[in-house]
Amino acid sequence: MHTTLLKGGVVVNVFTDTLERQNVLLAGEKIIGVGDYETADTVIDVSGKVLCPAFIDGHIHIESTMLLPGEFARAAIPHGTCAVVADPHEIANVCGTEGIRFMLQSSEGLPMDVLFALPSCVPATGFDEAGAQLSASALEPFYAEPRVVSLGEVMNYPGILAGDPSVLEKIERAKLHGRAVNGHAPLLSGAALDRCLAVGIGDDHECSRLEEALERIRKGQWVMIRQGTSARNLDALLDLFDEPYSRRCMLVTDDKHPADLVANGHLDAIIRQAAAQGKSAVTGIRMASLQAAAYYGLRGRGAIAPGWQADILVLDDLDTVAVRDVWLRGQCVYRQYHLEDFPLPQAELSLRRAVQSSFHMKELTAQDFHTEPSGKYRHVIGVQ
Repeated sequence: MHTTLLKGGVVVNVFTDTLERQNVLLAGEKIIGVGDYETADTVIDVSGKVLCPAFIDGHIHIESTMLLPGEFARAAIPHGTCAVVADPHEIANVCGTEGIRFMLQSSEGLPMDVLFALPSCVPATGFDEAGAQLSASALEPFYAEPRVVSLGEVMNYPGILAGDPSVLEKIERAKLHGRAVNGHAPLLSGAALDRCLAVGIGDDHECSRLEEALERIRKGQWVMIRQGTSARNLDALLDLFDEPYSRRCMLVTDDKHPADLVANGHLDAIIRQAAAQGKSAVTGIRMASLQAAAYYGLRGRGAIAPGWQADILVLDDLDTVAVRDVWLRGQCVYRQYHLEDFPLPQAELSLRRAVQSSFHMKELTAQDFHTEPSGKYRHVIGVQ
């Protein structure tokens, strides 16, 4: 088997939060040695560079990037992201199971692992009319897909508190299949939070206050520090980068718009912002790699160690997270200023037609919005 040696770099050890000058030996998809190795079939000099595990976004909606999964991968890989956990609830709310299957097929075989959280709340509320309804039985066949790692954010936490059997059945089936259950319960606290944790909600990405996050960590829940385009909680949760809290946290973007992604970055941007405010970039790297892998049960991923998958970033600088090279499964998929061409997967024709023809209303004109002045009309919406 062909071997590759990354020689002369400084390795970020996410087990000990230390920097170690080590050579890294790769064979196939794995790291087979970290230490004083000198020879290999291919030797790459990375002197003066920092090696760290590639990043894993533990919660994102690819639809919010307004890109298909392949184009999203093209934009995110240069920022060091090699895996995401995508919750396709936006497309599923309109297209149901066809939307989920479209996202699965459109992301297959990319030089990025697109893992999935099954949408738990379709529709999002009982009075939504987006076009689809997904019951526990409708989601059941998708658990046979190895890329499904969780039940997506359970926004209907009032349903949990009310004992809604349809909500509880989805949670129980996910647990029976050994999957994580993602949460979404902003500001929930006390006994109500306890009831949600007791049924198996394992994480939350909606914390906007430090006290809120600390309560969840004390009660065993994982906290996703979210810094996206729409919601930005990093400043409020910055103290979670400190011990012992960082061991129960991961970094996520949730919603990342395309201009923001291209201009400012992805998870690398969160680490960079935290480092600029005095927090450890090494801790941020751990929360963006090992922590997410551990939570989702991605064994052998998220660290640079013998026997672990060779998902490695070569950084020109640690604090600015300046990505030079990106390695996925032992292959260099990105070298600075150049992304290797890769084919963009396409879903089968019937699925493409289903998701591209889901808008069913007549074209609107100015006349549709015209009202005659009278006492019965008044402005009811304003900006706060």
